[in-house]
Amino acid sequence: MALPGTANGEVAGFEQFLETCRSRWPADGGRMQLVTRAPGRLDFMGGMADYSGALALQLPIARGALVAAGRRDDQKVYVESIGWNGEGAPRFEFPLSCLYQSDGQLVTADAFASRFASCSWVRHVAGVCYTLLESGALPHLAGGVTVLLQSDIPSEAGLASSAAIQVATAKAVTALFDAEVTDYQLIAACRTANLEIVGAQAGLVDHVPCLWGEADALLQVRCQPDDVLGTVSLPPDVRIVAVETGFRLPLFRQRYADNRTASLLGKFVIDGLLRQSGAVGDPTGGYLANIAPSEYVRRFRNELPVKRRGRDFVAEFGQLDGLDVTLDPERIYKIRSRTEHHIYENDRTHRFMERLSRVRRTGERDALVEAGELLYASHWSYGQRCGMGSIETDVLVNLVRQQGPARGLYGAKITGGGCGGSLAVLMSRQPAAMAALEEACATYASRTGKRATILAGSSPGAAAFGVRMLD
Repeated sequence: MALPGTANGEVAGFEQFLETCRSRWPADGGRMQLVTRAPGRLDFMGGMADYSGALALQLPIARGALVAAGRRDDQKVYVESIGWNGEGAPRFEFPLSCLYQSDGQLVTADAFASRFASCSWVRHVAGVCYTLLESGALPHLAGGVTVLLQSDIPSEAGLASSAAIQVATAKAVTALFDAEVTDYQLIAACRTANLEIVGAQAGLVDHVPCLWGEADALLQVRCQPDDVLGTVSLPPDVRIVAVETGFRLPLFRQRYADNRTASLLGKFVIDGLLRQSGAVGDPTGGYLANIAPSEYVRRFRNELPVKRRGRDFVAEFGQLDGLDVTLDPERIYKIRSRTEHHIYENDRTHRFMERLSRVRRTGERDALVEAGELLYASHWSYGQRCGMGSIETDVLVNLVRQQGPARGLYGAKITGGGCGGSLAVLMSRQPAAMAALEEACATYASRTGKRATILAGSSPGAAAFGVRMLD
């Protein structure tokens, strides 16, 4: 039996994908030349505070996106999603000429993105092609390209389904045209595609674990902005699993954007307080996460407004020169609580790593219980400080907590952009722990009418998978 996240499972999935691609490859599509893969990722801790410079812990999951690619000779780009059941057609093609203006320069990002209004999912593939060309990392797409992709990562679940497709596509296209692209250039192109072509604000760590993650290890990223600190393997009897909760509130993107803006407004006020105090240099290093909780309480907390309407904030604190936010003058921003989450989340993540290190050194079970309590504290902060929780995720987290360490479940929290999506669960590898988690999910289904899916296992990032040439 092939198990997801294991070597035989990856080989079986790869071979099945190849067989499907061979049967589906378009007759005019040239020759299938290579395959790449990027996993989804579980934002275990810290990721929602990435733009505040927090330490983020990321785990690549067993599920992933596979991309097969080959060069064409008819000046077209053909994209097909195998098993597609979303909006729009499962296949789309466009001429290379639509990338360029009459003078040979690339069209604007907005103009290019508008071509995919009827089939928006293709923007993940087309956007990466565009931004690689725009940056100069990819010299051309001469002749055209055929791309077939397949992903089993749940969409809208906060598991980097889009980032995995973008990373796998970028690896495939750059290899196909022999472009010498650094990993950082590849990540930059994917982020830009997400922002300019897809039209979504990607987190700073979304693409990093899809590229650099290691199976069964937490990738540590200090988001200032991309300080990758390496991976930490989990203790032998400890595992982390994702639980996809079966729903997500439609307003999660707006909530995420509001939280980002509110925390940046908090940083703006703190910067002003530091200037007034005559502080030399910037003791924050440009990031909220560098402020210790004790210093925050002592120096800044009582000076931050609890909330302000956009126009009232500008009237009180001045124009937001140099601040990367679009402020809605009529929207109310909850500044103090959102700012606090980013400061405390970074502190929690560092304390979690200390507990994990203690478990690895000593096998001390109490340290696992303490680590789990940090997850519950993070979950509370998501909901109460940031308004990014939900009744349903609270139900499931409480059910995990009721099972508790006695049954091998140490902690759980909402992840990613919140408002539903997925949970991260810290647990034992013993079968009894999985049985306890399944029991919690069954009770959750009976209480909420939502079906939770346990996504166990892990797999390597796109860099470790490499480019599998088919010649």
